[in-house]
Amino acid sequence: RPEPVSRPRVGADLDIRGMRVEAALDKVDLFLDKALRDRLTSVRIIHGAGTGALRAALREYLLTHRLVKSSQPEPSRSTDGATIVELV
Repeated sequence: RPEPVSRPRVGADLDIRGMRVEAALDKVDLFLDKALRDRLTSVRIIHGAGTGALRAALREYLLTHRLVKSSQPEPSRSTDGATIVELV
C-alpha cells in the first residue's frame, strides 16, 4: 500500500530581505496561508534593517491581514530586522 503524499510543512521563518515591497507582500501572503494550514501559531518574517521601507510596508500590511492576530518587532535584537507574527 503506497504511503500517503503529504504537503511539506512551511518553516517558521520567511526571509524577504532585498525584495521589492509588492513581491515581498505577495510572498508573505502565501507564507501566512501555508503557516495557518500547517497549524503554526507564530512565525518570524525577516525583512532586514536597511532603509526601513520594507519593514514599514510589511508592518502596515500585517495590521489588517485576515490571518494575523498581532505582530511586533522581534524582541532582544540589536537591529529591527525581523517581525514576529501571531496567527489567528
